[in-house]
Order: sequence, then structure tokens, then C-alpha cells
Amino acid sequence: MGLRRFLIHHDVMGLHYAVRIFIGTTVVWLLLWSVGDAEAVWAVISVIVVTEPQLQTAWLTLGSRIVNTVIGCATGLIFLLLAGPEIWVLPLALTATVLVCTYVVRLSSSWRLAPATAALVMASGVVEQSRISGAGVALHRAGEVVLGCAVAFLVTWCMSKIWLPPVPQEEGGH
Repeated sequence: MGLRRFLIHHDVMGLHYAVRIFIGTTVVWLLLWSVGDAEAVWAVISVIVVTEPQLQTAWLTLGSRIVNTVIGCATGLIFLLLAGPEIWVLPLALTATVLVCTYVVRLSSSWRLAPATAALVMASGVVEQSRISGAGVALHRAGEVVLGCAVAFLVTWCMSKIWLPPVPQEEGGH
């Protein structure tokens, strides 16, 4: 009986994730497409990362994703603006981003997103040999991440009103 309950619970959870991600990615893709942004990749990734069946977990993931994106964008931009679009600056910016995340902000969840974001900002500046290019990438990425996170959270909130995921039950003691 325990194995059957386990399999049913996990099958339903997979369906919860699939439906929420389908709704969220469709919404962000259509929203960005309607304003002429055909590359909604970061918004879609944010929907996937933030989507959770439980509202409280989604809220924590949303906060972590946004904070890490802001840290990565800010650190990448600071290094790009102060040191310029040089390849040797990239490792320094990433190292600083990791140190900020682990020692200053002390985020345990998804902290690796911050240096990944800083790398995108720095790399675009280095490739284009432009400080402005990195700034544009940072603003675009941050905007898409915030949109994707907001949509994922709203989908989770709406779904919590109409279709709650099953609550795991303790095995044994029945």
C-alpha cells in the first residue's frame, strides 16, 4: 500500500509541475512576443526555476532568484564600468560575486545564479568591447527574470486556489 501511495503522489506532483510550467511559459512567451521580444529565454528559465506547487516554497525561490540576479547584474556592471570590457576582468568579477553571495548576503539557495549572471553581463561587454552592451544585457536579463518570477509566482498562487497538490503522508503508523 505504501509503494502505491508513493507512486500516485509522485505522478500527481509531476502533473502539477507540468501544468504550472506550461501555463507560466506560455504566458511569459506571449507577453514578451507581444512587445517584440522574441527571445524570452531568461523569463522561461525563471518560470521553470520558481515554479513550485507550494506557495511558501515558490515565494522563497522567487526572492532568491531575484536577489541573485540583482547581485550578478550589479557586480558584472561594476566591474565592466570600472575596469572595462577586458577578458582578464571576468574571473575577478565572478570571484567577487561569489564572495558577495557567500559572505555578505549568505544566500544558500541558488547562489550560483549570481556569478552566472555576472558572467553574462561581462561576456557581452567583452565580446562587443563595450561597457554599454553589458549594461543592456544586464537590464534585459533582470527584466526577463523578474517577469518570469512574477508569472511563476502568480501561477502558483492561482493554482493554489483551484488545484492543491497532495500533502505527503507519513509511511507507517496506519
